[in-house]
Amino acid sequence: MNLGIESETLEFKKSTAEIEKAVNNIASMLNKHGHGTVLFGVSPDGLVVGQQVSASSLDDVAKKIKEAIRPMIYPEVRQEELDGKTVIRVDFSGSEKPYSSYGRYYKRVFDRTEEMSPDELKRIMAATDRSSYWENNLTQFGLEKLDRTALKNYYAKAISCGRLEPLAVYDEEELLTGLGLFENGKLTNAGYYLFSSDQPVALKLAVYVTDERISFADINRVEDNIFNLIGKGFSYIKEHINWKVRSGDMTARVEIPEIPMEALREILVNSFAHADYRGMSEHEIDITPTQIEIYNPGEFPADLTPPMFVENRIKSMPRNRVILNTLYKSKDVEMFGSGFKKVYAICKQSGTRTDFRSGFGGFSFIFFRGQVSENVTDRVTENVTNHVTDRMYGDTAGNKTVKKITSTEEILKLLKENPLYSREEMALAIGKTIRTVQRALDSLVDGGKIRRIGNNRAGYWEILYEKPPQSVGQAVDRAIK
Repeated sequence: MNLGIESETLEFKKSTAEIEKAVNNIASMLNKHGHGTVLFGVSPDGLVVGQQVSASSLDDVAKKIKEAIRPMIYPEVRQEELDGKTVIRVDFSGSEKPYSSYGRYYKRVFDRTEEMSPDELKRIMAATDRSSYWENNLTQFGLEKLDRTALKNYYAKAISCGRLEPLAVYDEEELLTGLGLFENGKLTNAGYYLFSSDQPVALKLAVYVTDERISFADINRVEDNIFNLIGKGFSYIKEHINWKVRSGDMTARVEIPEIPMEALREILVNSFAHADYRGMSEHEIDITPTQIEIYNPGEFPADLTPPMFVENRIKSMPRNRVILNTLYKSKDVEMFGSGFKKVYAICKQSGTRTDFRSGFGGFSFIFFRGQVSENVTDRVTENVTNHVTDRMYGDTAGNKTVKKITSTEEILKLLKENPLYSREEMALAIGKTIRTVQRALDSLVDGGKIRRIGNNRAGYWEILYEKPPQSVGQAVDRAIK
């Protein structure tokens, strides 16, 4: 049997050994016509030669296509018998062009597949509404899956910045419907990912000891909705970067971050706004001694770079227009298409170097950390009150300062001053994480220098390695006073 010739929507492959070429063909047909068919087990001249099919063959083909094509598609893969021979038929369609294959973009020229030039890609993007149809698809979930606290916080923030008109009476359904996140009693995909209590988005947080990223000082993985994760990610960065401490007006202390916080937040928010949520996606914040890297699980347009959006004034290409518009109303983003321009301007003014890395499946923006050495402190979590720091340290003029304490010996000094200090208070004093403090405490306990008296909530630390000038009971009484 001979099936004839290939066309702009039909491709023949002798076997699944050519799967990588096949997915390039699929991307090209999607970009030209939005649909097509690939047959495995047919030679280029149309002759049916057959294809060996195992129990996993169909799943393997579908998996390869879903892994390679972005935005992700869900092809129909089935086994057929033609002229007594087995072939694998793949039918596919999609309306969210441009589509990429392994991070590159292709066009269909009759029966050939060719890579797009940068100019061709720009033209197709300019002519295409990149707002995702995925965002407006309805989920199976109603208001029972809503994170009500997150939505209330968003509403208050949007009202306070003047970008959202207040409702006569606060109503969740009315608010979500007005934002385009709720329809016919169901959350849209955009609404689900923004405000769901199901925690649909993942964020990996890590602080590495070296730039090789082999061992880490802190690592965590949190799951939440987009609105909450923006806050959690930003707090994590603030906690783990260095801050210069200078005296401001009226001897008040002024903390200056090594990297402008406005630039960091802009990149972080854009990471969540422009990510591809249709596959297995996980955001990352990786902090090394010299870099802060924010990873977005969404491909950057091929052959384009962040500076090109600034220098050539390329039109904004939002992947998730509804999510972006929602974050605009709460002033988490300023205006469409201006993010990179704003970041580069801020970093240029502060002398902060940046870089970017684009690859298959994701995009990273990198900030190079400043070499600060004067009055440096690591920012700590903001749920510890400032009065703890104020009562710990003071200079002869009464001005409050923060000292950088990094060793177990200096943790020991704190406990000698006040055996009632909690881990949170010690973390604030030394500018480190609670986990770092716990490691220091474990080291001191293992070394026989301290021991815990009582429980974690109501107990205190006893110094063992030297005789104190007064009893522990007196030290506790003094600390309480």
